[in-house]
Amino acid sequence: MLADLLYYIFPYQIFKSVFFRGGMAFLTAYFLISVILPAVIRAFRHKNITSDFTKKGSGKVGPYDGATPIMGGVVLIPSVIVSSLLWVWINEYTIALLITISSFAAIGAVDDIVKVLNKRQIESGKAKRKSFADKADGIRGDVRLVLEFLVAFLVIGSFYWFFEGIDGRIHVPMIPMKTWFPQLHPLVFIPFLAVLIVGGANAVNLTDGLDSLATVPIISCATFVASAAVIAGDAEWSERLKLLYISEEMKEVAIFAVCIIAGCTAFLKFNSPPAQIYMGDVGSLGLGAAICSMFIFIKAELYLPIVGGTFVLAAISVILQRMWFKFTLWRKGREYAEKYRFFYRAPYHHHQQSLIKYREKETEIVSVWHEFIKRMGLGYVPVEDKYENQEHVNNKVIWKNHIRSVAFLVIAMMIYFKVR
Repeated sequence: MLADLLYYIFPYQIFKSVFFRGGMAFLTAYFLISVILPAVIRAFRHKNITSDFTKKGSGKVGPYDGATPIMGGVVLIPSVIVSSLLWVWINEYTIALLITISSFAAIGAVDDIVKVLNKRQIESGKAKRKSFADKADGIRGDVRLVLEFLVAFLVIGSFYWFFEGIDGRIHVPMIPMKTWFPQLHPLVFIPFLAVLIVGGANAVNLTDGLDSLATVPIISCATFVASAAVIAGDAEWSERLKLLYISEEMKEVAIFAVCIIAGCTAFLKFNSPPAQIYMGDVGSLGLGAAICSMFIFIKAELYLPIVGGTFVLAAISVILQRMWFKFTLWRKGREYAEKYRFFYRAPYHHHQQSLIKYREKETEIVSVWHEFIKRMGLGYVPVEDKYENQEHVNNKVIWKNHIRSVAFLVIAMMIYFKVR
């Protein structure tokens, strides 16, 4: 809206430039988070806005020693939205993105608030803590999923029936669109996209379990979207690269992606190890749903598992862990199921922590997956490559995943722009 106003007052082409508006959107989101978030962190520490069952802190003047606050997304998401409203031109794509990110962030905010309230109930003795839980629970999983699917079906269904941006066609990686560009029936296509958005949002949420672990993969995904959206909105470059030209309005999706990159980059200053705050469900669900929606708009749905491989790995590891536990519980009983797990812990980054954490005594839990890959001659970690300090363990796992997410981005870019 600010870009429109500036162009109306000063009719210079620079105010229509995607690169100028993208740069201003980046600086706006970066500035807002950098200025506002420090005060929010201090307030959340004081109010004990966290779901971790750790000490609150002494409350005296000195180094903070309490649990890391959650709900950093209450600054991150509004900053992305404000920056978008200022510099992105409103069209059907940006309206859908604003509705999606706001709705999923609202669901995440309710979940985070319930977690904080449940933690306080447990600490006051009014509720009982589960023996295996290191964090308080939020709203019921099935209730949250129903709300998320309602939003996803509403956005995708409305977009499919009232606009031409989504037509049921799927771009299959490494296959030329002129050779095979399948079109799915609406009864298959719309549920598929809804599952993609809800599954992707929750996969990002699962990854947000260590300092900055979700932030860099989100930046990687948004970078891919921004690059592809600029090409998809330029007829000349689409023709040169033999890519699908969608609409000039796709360039606004690229600027929206830049807002997310800026938000996560600024948030990384406070979320890098050791994290001062986590984005929480309000941030991870909102950003995850927005990222998935943008992949849909650029017709690169099947590239999301490639670029977002870190998120996919986290989600699949949780599913496997739960399925294996239920299966062994049914076949062998609880004692066997609690000892023989598929991974040491899930999501997979917690399994990686267990592998490189040095212990004088080996853990009693046996990982079926780790035993299998050791028999394949892989996965053995020498003692000298392990760490006693938990912070060192976390940093090693975090940076391995960050580097992996950049590699996934490079692979996806190569396939999308050249291998087809």
